[in-house]
Amino acid sequence: MIEKFYRKLALELIEERVKIHSEKLKLNYKSVKVRIQKRRWASCTYNNDLIFNWKCIMAPLDVIDYIVIHELCHTVHKNHSSEYWDYVRKTMPNYKEKELWLKDNGYNLELF
Repeated sequence: MIEKFYRKLALELIEERVKIHSEKLKLNYKSVKVRIQKRRWASCTYNNDLIFNWKCIMAPLDVIDYIVIHELCHTVHKNHSSEYWDYVRKTMPNYKEKELWLKDNGYNLELF
C-alpha cells in the first residue's frame, strides 16, 4: 500500500514538474510514466517517452527538478555528448550540486 501511494504521488508531482519545465524550455515529450528502474533515476526513449523511477519522489524537489530537466534535455540530445551537457548547464547552471546529492544520498532512497 505504501509503494502504491508513493507511485501515485510520484506520477502526479513528476507530471506537474515535467509540464512546468517543458513549457519553460519549449521542449516536447510524448508521455510521462513512473515505474521501478533498478539502475536509473529516469530515462528518455527515442520517441520522447519520459520514464521515472518512482523512488525519486523521496528526493528534494530541486533534485527531482534536475532529474526532470536531465531527461527533457534528452529530447533534444539523445546521448551524453558535450553538447548535451552544455544544454543541461545552460538550463540548470547548478546541476552538478544535484548530481552530487544523488551520488551522496541516492542509495538511501533505494533502501525503501
